[in-house]
Amino acid sequence: MRWCLLIWYLKEKNLLLSLKKAIEDYQPDIIGLSAMTFQFDTARKIAAYIKTLQKDIKVAIGGYHATLMYEEIASSDDGNSFDYIVRGEGEETFRDILDAIEGNLAWKDIPGLTYRHNGGFLHNAPRPLENLDTLQLPRRDARIWNGYLFSGKRLDMVETSRGCTMTCNFCSMNRMYGRTFRTYSFERVMQDLANAKKNGARYITFSDDNITLNVKRFESLCDAIVAAGHNDLRYIVQASTAGIASSPILARKMALAGIQIVFLGIENVSERNLKLMNKGNMLEKTKLAIEYLHNNNMLIVGGMIIGHADDKEEDIAQNYEFFDKANIDFFGEQIITPYPKTGMRDILIKEGLVTNTTDYRKYNGFWANVKTKYLSSEDLQFLRWKYKRKYSTFFKTTPAFKANFAMVNLLRIFVLRPYYRIKNRIASIGKKERDIFDKDMEKFAEMNNFFDHK
Repeated sequence: MRWCLLIWYLKEKNLLLSLKKAIEDYQPDIIGLSAMTFQFDTARKIAAYIKTLQKDIKVAIGGYHATLMYEEIASSDDGNSFDYIVRGEGEETFRDILDAIEGNLAWKDIPGLTYRHNGGFLHNAPRPLENLDTLQLPRRDARIWNGYLFSGKRLDMVETSRGCTMTCNFCSMNRMYGRTFRTYSFERVMQDLANAKKNGARYITFSDDNITLNVKRFESLCDAIVAAGHNDLRYIVQASTAGIASSPILARKMALAGIQIVFLGIENVSERNLKLMNKGNMLEKTKLAIEYLHNNNMLIVGGMIIGHADDKEEDIAQNYEFFDKANIDFFGEQIITPYPKTGMRDILIKEGLVTNTTDYRKYNGFWANVKTKYLSSEDLQFLRWKYKRKYSTFFKTTPAFKANFAMVNLLRIFVLRPYYRIKNRIASIGKKERDIFDKDMEKFAEMNNFFDHK
């Protein structure tokens, strides 16, 4: 059986040429694509392109969007270029598909699969959640494309757990895994880290949905990393403010283990908006989490969600001002997005605040797909641009950034900042703020639709 699994996260300008060459070189029988909601349209076009190269190649689509929207995909033109839809976790389902193609398994006996039959699609029963103890390590040596970098060093991903039990209503996690939390053994995680390091990784992103859900386990994981000698790597994690704030010991152990960057789910500083997201009033925990992380020189990417139903400009400004005063090292802000099959989407549609219900290409957090009771979608888009520009961390030195990237910081201060400030001033001569905004949005729209021009 000749096959390859293509994870769609490619942004190379020569995407189609790279894909064409890979198909010519490997002659696969089946190609798997994984897509989040904003990536689905691109995945659909890639699948159609694959069929023009070799119509006998089978194409499977999986991931969050396929899991949540399999019925809609199967019953519309969106499904035309796909042969299989993998729902939920895909490791065992994809292996079963290969067995079925070879005639060793009946299609109807594959849980978690939607497949073509008599001109339409049939939906098999859901697949139970995987037993993580049985999953093999990823074959990093079998990759077609390599060279993913962060800060000039090879980047790889490792998973230590799956799922989250929290009730945040803007998230679709529970539709993928249910409200569960499953963990890999530390022995398996250390083997995975050793394998990644052997294949050149120097940065590791822990892809866990909520690695701080079990704080004691996370502390023990950090201890295990140190004991195994894998603290020579640098790590990126995403974490909850409640988890980080629960223990100053945790932050110290994270630093000793080599964790350098933390995506921190701050979300919002308004008690009203936190309540809307089922997050509770966690502002004091947020402040404590920031303190613990910065005391240990860890960089914070602050997750911020703006554009809630009652937001006015001052509410949006309040979040940026808080991030600026708290020395958040990087802003990870997004406009609230009505992702399919989430409680937040239902609420926003009921209140008549969703302005884009169908163009999922813009469901990436950058574009405004909603309005508030006081601000239009265009207003939201403008205010995000305005305050991002005003408080850009590119023009600011935080203590944690300086401690981690001293040379880059000097380059910023003496070269990059002066250059871009002068460039921005020249570009602003004779123009209104809205004119500059409109020009920037044209560029972003072009990037968003890049595949349409291929």
